[in-house]
Amino acid sequence: MLTYLLTVRQPVRFILVILYVGIIMALSLLPTSDLPPIPLFRGADKIIHMTMYFFFSMVFCWALKAEMNYTRLFFIIPVTIGWGILMEAMQLEMHRGRSFSLFDMLANSIGVFAGVLIFVFLARKYST
Repeated sequence: MLTYLLTVRQPVRFILVILYVGIIMALSLLPTSDLPPIPLFRGADKIIHMTMYFFFSMVFCWALKAEMNYTRLFFIIPVTIGWGILMEAMQLEMHRGRSFSLFDMLANSIGVFAGVLIFVFLARKYST
C-alpha cells in the first residue's frame, strides 16, 4: 500500500493536503460549544494535537515528494509548525471558547517532528 501511495500524482497529493489543512482549521477554530462533548482523560487533547500534526507533516511530505528530495523537509517543518502556532494565535484572538496554549504548540511540534522522521524512514524503506 505504501508503494502505491508513492505513485499518486502530485495534484491529487496537493488537494489532499489542502483538505487536511481545512480539517485542522475547522477543528482548531470551531467554538467548543459547536463540538460534541466527548469525555476524555486529562491530557487527551495533547495526544489529539500530536496526532493531527503528525499526519499533517506526513501528508505534506508526501505531497511535496520529500522522498525524492529531503531538503524539502526544511520547508515542511517550519511551515507545519508555523500553521500550529497560527491556529493557537487565532484561538487567542477569537474569544469563542477556545484558548491559547503553549503546550498545544509543543504537542503540535512533537507531532510534526515524529511525522517527518517516520515519513523519511518509510520513504527510504519503500521507495527502493
